Amino acid sequence: MPGLNLSSLQFAGQANPGDNAVVAGYPLDAQSLHAVPARIGGIQNAQGPNIYQTATVTRQIYEIRAVVESGNSGGPLLSPDGRVYGVVFAAAVGVSNTGFALTAAQVAPAAQAGGHATTAVSTMGCD
Repeated sequence: MPGLNLSSLQFAGQANPGDNAVVAGYPLDAQSLHAVPARIGGIQNAQGPNIYQTATVTRQIYEIRAVVESGNSGGPLLSPDGRVYGVVFAAAVGVSNTGFALTAAQVAPAAQAGGHATTAVSTMGCD
């Protein structure tokens, strides 16, 4: 963003089960950044529909033990030294203090492609 004199966050290597982490974001429309402790529970390959419900995709994800609330989606899962382990995308339904994040390996190619993109793209329609 022009005029924003900040360095971008850097991706971390793969986290391991038991590693400490931080869920950072603006849950429940918070006006300030919230950072809550997290722990990596496991790494798995999850199958599900793509965002447009047109195909099935497999994504590498972390299961995390943390308070993940509405509004954390899209925020970073940070390593203790501030690098990005992944991107938070969901809270478990019916299981408290459990959430999920895409791994850095899963999101880094899209982030790098977006960093070099120079043409407008459609956001598609919303239902």
